[in-house]
Order: sequence, then structure tokens, then C-alpha cells
Amino acid sequence: MKVNIADPLQTPATLWQKALDQSASGILVAQAIRNKDGDIETFTIQLANRQAEKTLRLKRESMLGHTVAELLPQTLAPLWSKVADVVESGESQHSDFYYQTSYTRQELWFDLCIEPLGDGQCAVLSFTDITALKNASQTLLGESILFKTLSSSVPGMSVVVVNYFQKVLFANGNLPGLFKSSNADELIGQRITDTILPNYQDDWKRYISTALMGEQHSFSDHWGGWRCECYVGPVRNERGNIVMGICVYRDISEQFRQQQTLQRMNHDLKQSNHSLEQFAYVASHDLQEPLRKIKSFGDILGERYTKQLDETGVDIVHRMQSAADRMNDLIKSLLSYARITTPSGLAKFQKQELINVSELLSGIQNDLEIAIQERGAVIKSDPNLPMVPGDETQLRQLFQNLLTNAIKFVRPTQRPEVSITGQLVRGGDVPEFPGVDHLQEYALFSIEDNGIGIDPENFEMIFGLFTRLHGRQQFTGSGIGLATCKRVAENHGGTITLESKVNYGTTFHVYLPLHTTA
Repeated sequence: MKVNIADPLQTPATLWQKALDQSASGILVAQAIRNKDGDIETFTIQLANRQAEKTLRLKRESMLGHTVAELLPQTLAPLWSKVADVVESGESQHSDFYYQTSYTRQELWFDLCIEPLGDGQCAVLSFTDITALKNASQTLLGESILFKTLSSSVPGMSVVVVNYFQKVLFANGNLPGLFKSSNADELIGQRITDTILPNYQDDWKRYISTALMGEQHSFSDHWGGWRCECYVGPVRNERGNIVMGICVYRDISEQFRQQQTLQRMNHDLKQSNHSLEQFAYVASHDLQEPLRKIKSFGDILGERYTKQLDETGVDIVHRMQSAADRMNDLIKSLLSYARITTPSGLAKFQKQELINVSELLSGIQNDLEIAIQERGAVIKSDPNLPMVPGDETQLRQLFQNLLTNAIKFVRPTQRPEVSITGQLVRGGDVPEFPGVDHLQEYALFSIEDNGIGIDPENFEMIFGLFTRLHGRQQFTGSGIGLATCKRVAENHGGTITLESKVNYGTTFHVYLPLHTTA
């Protein structure tokens, strides 16, 4: 018997059925049922394969010859409306079709193809379950939107993602001058090297190729006025296979300009420090020489010509000598401060020594022996003070200034009493200051006196240069001592604070790290 393949309805049922049952897609052949006016009212099922049975959960025998209205739920009415359009127009339709089952409320997606068949009264429906693919696409779309939102929210960041063939799948943000266009949308679908300026194509071909082989690249570069931090690396799936490459660009042009500005400022600061160092030499030589002459001539006036001067003249000579002495002390103090702030002074910290503070304080007390005896001062010092790394000369200045102040700033009728203690403290217990390291240990030295005290509103001010809270008639000094103490503490990576109550005394706390600052 001759089989007419062109007309499936004339082909032996067993042959067609066996062929269709091998398909992974569900297949139905539906025939139109018309009313007396010729309009399509419904369809009857003429043929169904095994996958159609599985999808619709109906036996083939129960479907053949029955109308779709009898077999299938009303929710599928839109499907049969599509079939009617195909039968009437003779034109096929291909689309995604959504369906929710009546019993389990399961949401399904199908790739649906409807083709006209035979004499215009039948149609073939082919439907493939694409629910998993659709869900994955929706997830990918959601992740893409989220990724785009996140990458867009980071200022100055742009992202380019390429597939294994180096074609751009995704691009976002304002692209750097590396690319021919700053519009990310224009990159989609192109080979990434074709979107890059010719001068940089060879380098980026290497970056992308090696990234797709598993290498990662992190570097900074500049193109057309842009300064960028770049990352180029692979993107792996859940099985660890490389499926894409990603390029992340972060615009650091402003930070780079600020860094350049800081470098220039640092250079200017070094020049300023050099000038300050030169000033220190001038102060130690050129300025002190005229003062020595003034003092010398004043001594001559006082020794040889006192009888020729009246009482007013003698007073003038005495005032001139006092002013010269104060000026000399001021220059020496300023010179001392300059030495610990200039590059040559700070260079000593490249080789710090371990300083025995107890021995250092003993030496200072010997130097201050006359002042201690004149005031009858009592100084009590902890014999087991912590040892710290640092510069002995500078630390001597720090503790000598604090001890001198503790003896000096006491009421004339009161005997100075000074207590010096030391302990180790954790970094977390150290007051906040620039450069504090909360993971390290610090030595805390406390110098407590029974002096006149300091008003809390002056706590910060007293560490400034030339700061005096009292007149020279009450207490002598240059106003540089505490500024020097603060600078020495900072040079050593530490800080200095105080507690005080007017008329009841002051306690200075010196924090010095137990690790070297070099």
C-alpha cells in the first residue's frame, strides 16, 4: 500500500503513532467543529503522542474523538483561540505559553508551535516544557538587574562582562578613556577588543584571554585623562567552570590628583623644614652673637659707669640685661624645639634605643639639683618605670620640661611635691589621637604635682608655642616647654594628656608605644 506522507491522516495510525511517541515535545492534532454558520465552535482531538499524555495527564483513548471542551479546563480557552486563528488564516504561530494547572496550581511555561494541516480544518500543536529554562532566565534577568543596580550605585565604577568568545554580554557605567565610546550600550554584542582604542588592543587581548583561562589581573593605569583601578578575571559557574570574563574599572582620577597634590605639599613641607633647619643655625649663631654683645656692653656699663648713672640709668641697664637674658633663653628654647621638628632631628628615629626611664629621671634630678634644693621640693619616682624605645635626648627634654614645670608652678609658700609613676596599658585604653594603634601596648608615665593647677578651658592651648598663662613676674619661662613635650611624644608615636584642678595640682599623662615607630 502506498503511504501519502503529505497527509498524516491517511498514514497508518501505528506508524505515525510510533514516530510521534519518540518526540520530547507534546503533539496534538486537533480538528475544527463548526456551527451551521461556518464558525468554529470547538475542536476534537484526532491524534496525541505519549508526551502529550504525560503533560495533560490524560490517556490517549480518553482524548481521541472528544472535544477539547469536554477534556480540558476552561483556563485553556486562550490556547484554542490561537488554534482557531491558525486554522482560519492558514498561518502558523510560535510563542511562549503560560499555564497554571487546576489541581496542583503548578505554574508551567511551554514553547508552543501551531501549524495548519490538511484541508484547513486541522492544526498540529507542538508544545515543549520550558519551565526550568524560563525560571532560570527570570533569575538571570533579576540578577542582571540587581548587578546593574549595584554597579550603578558605586560612584565611578563601570563593569564589562564578556562570554567565552570575548563578545560583550553586559556593560554598565561610564566607561574609561580606554574605550572608543563611553556609552556602555554600544559595546553589547561586539568583541571587546574591537571596542578598545588601537593603542591598547594588544594588552587587553592578553588580559581577556588569560582571564578566560583562569588568571586574575589587578592594576592601575590611565587613559585619556582617566586614572583607573582595574580588575580583570574569570567568572565561574556552580561547577567551577569558567563561563565568562569580567572587567571592573574604578575611576580614581580625583584621588590620584589629590595624591599628586599631597606629594607636592609634602615636597613644599620638606622645603619649609629645610628653611626651619637653616633658621635653627641662624638662631644658634647669628642671633645669639648680637645678644652676647648687648649683654657684654651692659656688664661694662654696670661695672664701670654705675657711679656716673643716676638711679633711673641703673634701672635701665638692669632692665636691658634682663631683656637680653630672656631673649637668650627664648632663642635657646626655640632652637631646641626646632631641632626636634626638622628632618635632621627626626632622622635619629631610624635607629631608636631602648631607654631606661628610671635612669633618665635620676640624671634629670641631678641636673635640677639646685632648683630642687632652693624650693625644698620632694620628688618621688617609681623605681621600676617601664623602658621604652626612643631618642634619649628628646625624651630627656620631655621629662625635664615636665619636672621643671612641676617644681616651678607652685605657690611660693608651698613646698613642691612631685610623684612619677609608670605602668603598661593596652592600646584600647589609650586616648584617641592620630596614629594610635589599639593593637599594641603603651607605657603610661604620670607626673603629678601639687601646684597651682590649670583651668580645663586652657588644656589644649597650653601645648601651643609661646603660650603663657601667667606673667613673667610670677613665673619665668619661654612658653615653649609644653609644645616641645607634645612634639617629642608625637615623634615617638605617642601622645600627652593632662588632668588638673585649679589650686590643687596637675597630672600629665605621657603615652609612649612599646614598639618602635620607624
